[in-house]
Amino acid sequence: MKNYAYFLLAFAFAGCVENKQQEQQADSTVQTVEKNNEPAPAAPVTPDATPEKIIRERAQGTVTLLDSANGRPIVQVNDNVQLEAGIPRKGWASTLVTTELNDTQTEGQLLKKGSPIIADGKTVGKVLEDVEIEMTFKNDKGVNTGVFHAAVQQNKIKTGTVIETVLAKYLQEHTGRTLPDMQSFIKQFQLEALNINKPYKEYYNYESAADDPSPGYRTVLVFHQDKLIGVVDSRTLQLAGAKHYQLDRDYHGYFFTDTDEKLRKEYITKFNQFVNSAD
Repeated sequence: MKNYAYFLLAFAFAGCVENKQQEQQADSTVQTVEKNNEPAPAAPVTPDATPEKIIRERAQGTVTLLDSANGRPIVQVNDNVQLEAGIPRKGWASTLVTTELNDTQTEGQLLKKGSPIIADGKTVGKVLEDVEIEMTFKNDKGVNTGVFHAAVQQNKIKTGTVIETVLAKYLQEHTGRTLPDMQSFIKQFQLEALNINKPYKEYYNYESAADDPSPGYRTVLVFHQDKLIGVVDSRTLQLAGAKHYQLDRDYHGYFFTDTDEKLRKEYITKFNQFVNSAD
């Protein structure tokens, strides 16, 4: 009887535990359902990231510039320093080096070995041997500034700052070619609007002054009715879905295959007439 009582007590206790567990489980389920029915907190609104503005190419790591292709080292610049590199030929490009000057350097038109290369008041490189300054002027802050030529290897330039490379990648990643689709690219490379070849609208930048002190266009985005129909460039590029046409003054035209033939021919005629009359 005692054993039977113990059995009943144990059975009753087990039933209480089981009921308690079921109640806890039910309570947990109710809480979960109630929690799931609560309105989700609003996701924080974050502004779109503004891409870094790119005016010119930038150095890839610490770069030694030479006096000519395969020539003598004359200057060393730090990573990400802006370079005004010209059209590359056989892996090399001419580039302009700009530095702020003191009065002695301005008067003597000379940068002595060991002199710092200065941009916006900060040292961004150094001269490795005496260099003659080719031109001086006052920058937009009124600081004496000097310019001289050097040579840079093409593989020492950050590919993410070369407009032709970035444009080809951008158009692969963005399927749309409307003007709104292209706005972030236009803003990143600070392209200027041009409306002289109506009904076409163009956005362009200039070629480097390293090759020509009066440079012409470098990259021109060509729109018709706010749709990108082609690109004109002083350099070659790989543009998916576009066909290459040789234009006057050694310019290259890349027009998308879905562009109306009449529009393409009309624009090429307008562009050739303009560049031939520019001088």
